[in-house]
Amino acid sequence: MEAIAYAFYYIIPYIAVVVFFGGIIYQISRWRQVGVPPVRMSLFPRPEGRLARLLDALVDMFTLKGLWKVNKPLWIGSFIMHLGLLLLLTGHIRVFNDLDFVWNLLNWSPEQVDQFSKVAGITAGLLFMFPLFYLLARRFSGAVKWLSTPEDFFVLFLLIGIAITGNHMRFLTHVSVEQVNDFFRGLATFRWVDPPISAGQSFIYHFAFVQLLMIYFPFGKLMHTIGTVFAKMVARS
Repeated sequence: MEAIAYAFYYIIPYIAVVVFFGGIIYQISRWRQVGVPPVRMSLFPRPEGRLARLLDALVDMFTLKGLWKVNKPLWIGSFIMHLGLLLLLTGHIRVFNDLDFVWNLLNWSPEQVDQFSKVAGITAGLLFMFPLFYLLARRFSGAVKWLSTPEDFFVLFLLIGIAITGNHMRFLTHVSVEQVNDFFRGLATFRWVDPPISAGQSFIYHFAFVQLLMIYFPFGKLMHTIGTVFAKMVARS
């Protein structure tokens, strides 16, 4: 167990980063090699100009307005989950560097920063986690049950594992931001330090699940988060 934990602490993170960014670049390059289709079948109304089409595609992606038109319950669950994920990704900036300039600008004391971080982290974590259980439950009934594949369940269980371990650290431990910063800065500079003790045992599972997600991401269905922009750009070209 110690050898596995050591690998996920100090070896696999580098593999995960290389596979994540390398895989995304590889997939985008494959899409670009497909070329322009000989027949244009644009969706209307079509924004004029490449920038306008890009902005329209991004708005469509972030609001999920296409899903709203066909399945409102699914839109609610998906939108809330994606909102929680966006808030979590924003908050995780503190993993690498605390936002001291923001706290100084707001003139907040360390106690106020800690309280805000706790409330915001709990809110974002719950917004992310609960819709995942809904998205999982709907795959056990109706037509969705017969359309679901093992990969669909793998992704959902992996995301739920990330959510549960992250919320466990938030609810049951008091994670030291300084210890987390030191750990990840050590990884970035190849000057390894001990993992953050304040995060408890949940940290290794949370960190390992995230690495598995990064390795899977470029080659699985979650790549749609990037591919959908290209698809919508083509549809509006």
